[in-house]
This record gives sequence, structure tokens and C-alpha cells, in this order.
Amino acid sequence: MADTLDIKCPTCGKALKVPAALAGKKVKCKGCDTAFAVAAPKAAKPAPKAAAKPAAHQAAAPEPEKPKSPFLDDDDELDEQGRVKAMGVVKESDVPRCPHCTVDLDPPDAVVCYRCGFNNVTRIKAETKKVIEATAGDWAAHLAPGIIALLICIGLVVLDVVCWINMSDWLQGSFLEQDEKDILGNKKMWVKPGAFVAIVIAFSLMLILPLGVFAFRRLVKNYKPEERVKK
Repeated sequence: MADTLDIKCPTCGKALKVPAALAGKKVKCKGCDTAFAVAAPKAAKPAPKAAAKPAAHQAAAPEPEKPKSPFLDDDDELDEQGRVKAMGVVKESDVPRCPHCTVDLDPPDAVVCYRCGFNNVTRIKAETKKVIEATAGDWAAHLAPGIIALLICIGLVVLDVVCWINMSDWLQGSFLEQDEKDILGNKKMWVKPGAFVAIVIAFSLMLILPLGVFAFRRLVKNYKPEERVKK
């Protein structure tokens, strides 16, 4: 097995050389300080045997260039004594973990754990659930009652206005007319048209108020369909 391993930082892509003894442990990148695990080297497959060639036709293989140091990169940093800084190994005690599910926090100063939703400040675990996305049919079924209630309210308002304008004409010639006439020459009524208009408006308001509140809640306040939990 080789004394060193050639690896790359998964965050910044920096090429690194680490001792083979650190395989399976966590190290810090010297470029971006990201902590990551060193993957164990894969076993190399044996190279196929080449057929023997006459010595006269064989070209001398170039000798591989020897590195200055097995742990030296082009942009390695040096300490005060001029020696290459060793790569720091991340100990298990140095890795910030979620106190609820013990998974590594990403980033290390994260307030909420991405896996279980535990809040490290409030010390409360958020509730998580899988829901089914609402379809066009769900939206239509949810909004249709509110739209119908709104249309009924509009119709009742129109009815009140029409009664207000035409009630006097509708009562002319009915049994409510008296033989006595008023100053304008119109026959007096046993019951004034305004009384019928007031009754119609009163009954309309009894329906408009609850229907209007329902339409507001369904179309404005709670316009989204109810979530369905995935089983």
C-alpha cells in the first residue's frame, strides 16, 4: 500500500496528499478548512502481462519524477521554522453534532438540524410530515364553496336594490291600495312599500353576513387546500 493518498477536497476541489494511515478518518482541507472523511483506497487491479519484445525494439521507460516530499503540495503553507504544516486530523470530539439525532451539523454553526429539525437555540424539535401536493381538482373543490357564497351575497344585494326601486310599482293595483288618495294623487296603501323593502333587506342581511364571512375565510384567509398527510 502507498505511504500517501491523493485526494481532493469535496468542497473546493483542492488536490491534497495525506498519509495512508488517515484512511477512514476526517481531515480538514488546507484550502477551505472543510472537514471531510478520507475514503479508503481501492485495491488496484493487476496489470496484464505484456508479451516479451526483443531488447533491440524496447524503449527505455522514463523514470518517474520523485516529489520533493510525500506531503508537499505546490501551495503548501510553511510554519515559522520553515517546515510544511501538517494536515490537521478532525477528532470526533471536535465535530459539532445535533444533540437529538447525533448527526454532524452542516454547517457546524447551524441553528436547526437539517435531518431532524431540532433547534439548538430553543431546544425544541420541529414537527415534520410528508404531505401530498394539491392538484387542480383539490383547488377547485376547496374554492368552489367560497365562490358560490360570494355570488349569493352579490345576488342578494342586487335583489335589495331592485326591491328598493320597484316596490312601489309592484304594489300598485294590489289589495293593499285604498280609495283615498294622497296629495300627489296616488292612492294610499294600507302598508307602505318601504315596510316590504325593509323586510326584504332584513332577511337578506341574515344570509349575507354569514355567507360573506365564509367567503372571506375560504377565498382570502384560508385559500389553500387542506394538507393531506402521506401515509
